[in-house]
Amino acid sequence: MFKKFRYRLEYFGLITCAWLVQQLSWRWLRPLGNFVGALVFFFDRKRREVAFANLKAAFGETHDERERSAIAKKSYQIFATTMLELLWSPRLTPEIMDEIADIDVVDLRSSPKLEGVPAIYCCAHAANFEWTGQIAARHTKKFPVIAQKFKNPLIGKLFDRWRASLGQEVIPQEQAMLKLFRYLKTGGKFGILVDLNLKPHEGPVVVTMFERLLAPLTRLPAELALRTGALLVPVECLIRRQGGYTLRFLEPIAVTNESSVESLTQAYWNVLESSIRKHPEYWLWTYKHWRYKPSNGGNDFYPFYANVFSPFDDLIVQQKSCEESCSVS
Repeated sequence: MFKKFRYRLEYFGLITCAWLVQQLSWRWLRPLGNFVGALVFFFDRKRREVAFANLKAAFGETHDERERSAIAKKSYQIFATTMLELLWSPRLTPEIMDEIADIDVVDLRSSPKLEGVPAIYCCAHAANFEWTGQIAARHTKKFPVIAQKFKNPLIGKLFDRWRASLGQEVIPQEQAMLKLFRYLKTGGKFGILVDLNLKPHEGPVVVTMFERLLAPLTRLPAELALRTGALLVPVECLIRRQGGYTLRFLEPIAVTNESSVESLTQAYWNVLESSIRKHPEYWLWTYKHWRYKPSNGGNDFYPFYANVFSPFDDLIVQQKSCEESCSVS
């Protein structure tokens, strides 16, 4: 009973907050997000420590403490703005989205406007990752969104509705693989955030980040690309100084006869990481990106929250063995 009461309290609190945000012009959201983000950064000691640890693990001593603090604070502000803009999503129309965002296509094959060419757009939790799907949906007929599972189902329904403000189809995680496979086979396109950790038993790919950190990421984009022939396209969201965003569709990852799920996942991550290095403040540094670390020593550079986990070690050994056998054959 207490859990149900708490869920309803969270739901009505979020509804109220969203209503208040929707009374504002979208141009007020970034200044408000900067204020809220700076405030939370000051008081949120635990997540602030995670952000500092992540930055040091990724960049070593490239940035001093003052620079790490500035990057982390800006990351808080961008995330706060992203959440406010998500709450504002019911007010989105195609015309307003055209004012807020534009696209930049580096390679014509990557364009969301190109019909009949299946494509998987790989994005990181950087800049406004919540509106990335909304922006892309403005330029293609149909753009599915994979639903995030929330502990509170009432909140989950709200987020699904906001993320589908411009007509996207929301797909539950449990049905994603089969539905997206069929969708790609008919020339469809969809986007996915690829930088969340999976548990070893969920069948992830171990990717090397920032030249020395290992993380288990989803194999879904690479697996679907190999099975359907869809293009694998890294996408970055850039913040415009005058307000709004530019969604940049980069060159597709090359898929050859020698390509594997592991090599493709590493390849598109390398492109996304390059973008993060250019704009480190865009990325969500408060997330625990490196929950697991290998037990073979020499891992002191991992953040404080990382732990040795034997299934993760097994996953690394299994993947290395598979890569060696594939290279021999």
